[in-house]
Amino acid sequence: MSPPPSMIRNSSNKHQHLGSVSWASLPKELVELIAWRVLAGDLLDYVRFRAVCTHWNSSTVPPHGRGLIDRRFHPRRWMLFPEGHGLYPGHPNLGGYVRFFNLSTAAFVRVHLPLFDDHVVLDSVDGILLLLRHPDTATRLLHPFTGEIAELPPLSSLVPQLDSKALRRMTNDKKLRKMGNFLIGLCAAVTVSVAGVITIMVTPDMIQVHRVAYAAAGDQRWALSDWKLPRLLTSTVSFQGKLYALSLKSESSHQNDDDDKVYIYRVDPPQSNAKGSSHTLSLPPPVLIAECPLLEAIGAVHLVECDSELMLVG
Repeated sequence: MSPPPSMIRNSSNKHQHLGSVSWASLPKELVELIAWRVLAGDLLDYVRFRAVCTHWNSSTVPPHGRGLIDRRFHPRRWMLFPEGHGLYPGHPNLGGYVRFFNLSTAAFVRVHLPLFDDHVVLDSVDGILLLLRHPDTATRLLHPFTGEIAELPPLSSLVPQLDSKALRRMTNDKKLRKMGNFLIGLCAAVTVSVAGVITIMVTPDMIQVHRVAYAAAGDQRWALSDWKLPRLLTSTVSFQGKLYALSLKSESSHQNDDDDKVYIYRVDPPQSNAKGSSHTLSLPPPVLIAECPLLEAIGAVHLVECDSELMLVG
C-alpha cells in the first residue's frame, strides 16, 4: 500500500529543510566542543577542521602561539621519519624538507624546516624536537608544525660541571667534541607550568655521568643534579613530563644483596624556588616507585610506552 500523498509531501519537506541547513551555522559552542574532540585525536586534523570555513576558524583556538606552552597542541603521535640512504635532515638533496610519520594512522606529512641547515636533532618529546645548533651548542625546542621555538642554554655550559679541569677558554668545537659521549643516548622530558614556563630535563650517557641536566627556557646555563642515579640497566624513558629509570640496586641496598629484583625510579620535573625577586630551579631526587622480581629467564628488561601507560617488558 502506498503512503498517503500528505505523508510524502511532509517527508519531502523535511528532507529539503535538513538539506538547507548550513554546517557554517552551527552554534559557536558546539563547534568549539567538536574541535576539542578532534584535537584530542590529532593536531593536523584540528588544523584541517579550522580550515573548513571562516565561522569554524573564528570559533576555535588557533594553535599558533600555543604550540609549545599548551600540551594539547603538541603533535604527540608524529615522529621525524628517517629517510635512510644517507639522507639526514638538512641534507642538500632534501631542499630543507623533512617528513613526519604518524604512529597511529601511518600518514606522512612533508614540512619545510630550514633550521636543519645548522641544527641536529637530539631527541623528540611528544613530537616537539630538541635541537642542537652548531657551532655554539645552543639548544632549542621546536614545534615542527607551528614553527614556534623556545630558546634553551648552550650545552657547552655543562662542560665545567662535567669536568672541573675543563679549560674555560676551550673553543666551542672542542667543547662539542668533549661532549660527544654525553650526547649518546640522550633522553629528554619537557613540562609546562600553569604560568607557561617551559622546563626540560635531559639524561646523558649515564655510564659516565649518572646525573640529570635541567634548565628552563630563557636560562643562561644548564644545571646538573646534585645527586646521582644508581647504576642503570637501560637508558631512561621520558613519559608525561617525567623521567623513568631501571636499576638492579635500590638506594638502600647493600653490596651483598642478590640482584633478583629490578627497581623503577621516577624523576619529577624541576621545581621553582623563589629567592627574593629571582627564581631558581632545583631538581628533586629520584623516587623509587616500584620493585619487581627479576627472573633469569626474562633476559633484558625495558620500559616502554603503550597508549597512555608505561609498561615493564622483558
